[in-house]
Amino acid sequence: MKRIFLEGNGNGDDNTYFQVDPTDFYEIDFEANVVKAINKLLPDYFCNVFSGSFILEGERRTPDLALIHKSFSHWFVVEVELAGHSFSGHVLPQVRCFRYGEPEPSCINSLHRSFPFISFSQLQTLLLYVPRHVLVIVNLNLKEWHEQLRIMDIQLLTVSVFKGKGDVAGYEIEGNLTAHTESLGFAFYSAVDKCLRISKTCGLKPGLIQIIDQFGVPSLWNIQEESGVLWISKKTGSSLLQHKSYVQIVKTYDGRITLKPS
Repeated sequence: MKRIFLEGNGNGDDNTYFQVDPTDFYEIDFEANVVKAINKLLPDYFCNVFSGSFILEGERRTPDLALIHKSFSHWFVVEVELAGHSFSGHVLPQVRCFRYGEPEPSCINSLHRSFPFISFSQLQTLLLYVPRHVLVIVNLNLKEWHEQLRIMDIQLLTVSVFKGKGDVAGYEIEGNLTAHTESLGFAFYSAVDKCLRISKTCGLKPGLIQIIDQFGVPSLWNIQEESGVLWISKKTGSSLLQHKSYVQIVKTYDGRITLKPS
């Protein structure tokens, strides 16, 4: 059994934490501990319950949690599972629906209930346009689950719960969380200026960069900064974007930049 010792403040407190038997949880209790663990150990994310439904091939599935990055560049639909559940009969159909299915109207209502501090319009943008990933959180480190989920680009984390004196809880998260695709923001296109316009806080830097356009074709674009705004123009040729339209700029983990008309 794992134990954790935290150096105390010299007042004689018992700072030894013993791991709770991972098989001693009901799913609803484990889920509550997962929310606490994520909010403590992954401070860049908002985490709460999520009961909106997704549909794929006529089948509806409901996840457990939503994990939203505080930059709103990406988010995760989360399935919380116990190791004793059937992977092929239960886990796989669930996550496959979240990965490839379409969100139903109940999703936006559920997100709004769980994250009332985020505006309704921002949640709509998140749900419809911002890159969505799928995450499974389980109570035991299962290598075979990880290998099969990776094929579908679904990530896996393990959460362990520890108890100390006075029933004080401690948590451990195993695994790495990676956003393979992130939204850098939405740029406004002006056919008059032949430029995309976006705040410099998007993370792009002035200079020439390669961007993959809406047709999947890479080309060089020039970025210039003026008064806190970035102006992005195609070096040669036409962008073929509609005047006064919005374009999402997406970045993949390997550094590729892509345009996605909204």
